[in-house]
Amino acid sequence: MSAVVLVERRRAKLQAELRSLDVEFKHWKKLTTDQPELRRHHSQVRRLDATIAGLLEPLTQQLSGPGTSSDDILLKGQDWENEILAAHSIWEVFRAKLLLREDPVFREHLAACDDFAWACYQPAQTHFAKQRREPPLVYFSATWSPFALSRDANFQNEIRAGSGTAGWLAEDDFQAVLARLPIPLLSIPWYQVAHLPAALILAHEVGHLVAADFGLEATIRELLDRANLDHVDLWKQWWSEVFADLYGCVTVGPAFLGALMDLLASSAALVQQEDKRSGSYPSRALRVELGLGALEQMGRSADAVRLRTDWEKLYGPIQKMTELLPEVPKVITALLAGPYEGLALNQIITFDFADYSIPGKLARAGSPLNASQRDPRLLFAAARWLHENEPSAPALQKACDLLRQHLVLSAPKEFRFRGEPKPDPGQFEALLSAQEKEDRAAGLDLRAQLFPATAPGP
Repeated sequence: MSAVVLVERRRAKLQAELRSLDVEFKHWKKLTTDQPELRRHHSQVRRLDATIAGLLEPLTQQLSGPGTSSDDILLKGQDWENEILAAHSIWEVFRAKLLLREDPVFREHLAACDDFAWACYQPAQTHFAKQRREPPLVYFSATWSPFALSRDANFQNEIRAGSGTAGWLAEDDFQAVLARLPIPLLSIPWYQVAHLPAALILAHEVGHLVAADFGLEATIRELLDRANLDHVDLWKQWWSEVFADLYGCVTVGPAFLGALMDLLASSAALVQQEDKRSGSYPSRALRVELGLGALEQMGRSADAVRLRTDWEKLYGPIQKMTELLPEVPKVITALLAGPYEGLALNQIITFDFADYSIPGKLARAGSPLNASQRDPRLLFAAARWLHENEPSAPALQKACDLLRQHLVLSAPKEFRFRGEPKPDPGQFEALLSAQEKEDRAAGLDLRAQLFPATAPGP
């Protein structure tokens, strides 16, 4: 066997490994074209394809051109394979979540949650974004509560990287890559597939995405500095969680706070005695006080009274950290009023449905919902109303299934660009093609961050 033949076989193997991503993306682009219920994800797939293609573009050029020497093939081949595997690991984060949408058990629930998350995110993106991202992609995980992957440090269960790729995917670098990709990720616990009302907590996680994606930390810290607080250091320590809770309140109103209270419920002793002076979260009781105060400032005092009664029946009035209570209204006022690039938070997005029980009552009676009642936030809030007012678990599940089916069946089946349906195929293709050029350039820019030591020559 000649050395030349071995080198050429090695080159051919590398080229085939590089094409493996093209094969997958072609499959997913066809799938999200041919299946109407998956068309909402077509632009997401193409934007990921363009970003990863840009990431690997120098390697693609190197392996397809005549200038790569035998020495390069033998010396750099293993490093280049690790780069390809690293790109696969990035794609795997999204591939696994898209695959769930092929399963009929999960497809409808995930589609509903996708649209709910987008309804929470889109008003902020419209206000803040100069370069817009795709809607969040919701997926199931074995975590206790929803979380936004872009701020979660433990990504080890999200990638399938062996020892060879681990060097390219150091934790901090990988988190930075995820933050720069065009699709944010939101996780919900597996068991929520059977309990739609709990998914309203996604609104809190969208609040984290909004703060991160649009760079609001400095603004929020400045607003707290100006709020005349005696314990400003504590509030600034908690800024992210406080903002996310308030974002949930303005986005889904009292329905969100009810879901948050369910999540925070624990033993009476723990809630009554919890005194948190470190960490990123206020105490459970203080978070409830913030939510109740937000509802009052939003003009929903009756809901605040109802929810306070529910909470205090079990836990009584707040007993710890009471010195912070006078500052709660100041914090709420400061963070709701902003301004955030000229607008108050509850001007950027607001929950203005006076009675969200109406679709819930229709679903409970098995009646068809009005075609105009398809706002995801309204329907998820109606599911929450059912949870609070329907004691029969089978009846609750049946009614929530009707709400979810109504949302999914009435959702547009056209391709979407940055979340918005585009019935005109020509317009959609023009917009997406221009965006793909930007994403390819962004992927090439990511290369210097991930592979600085192994970039092939020109």
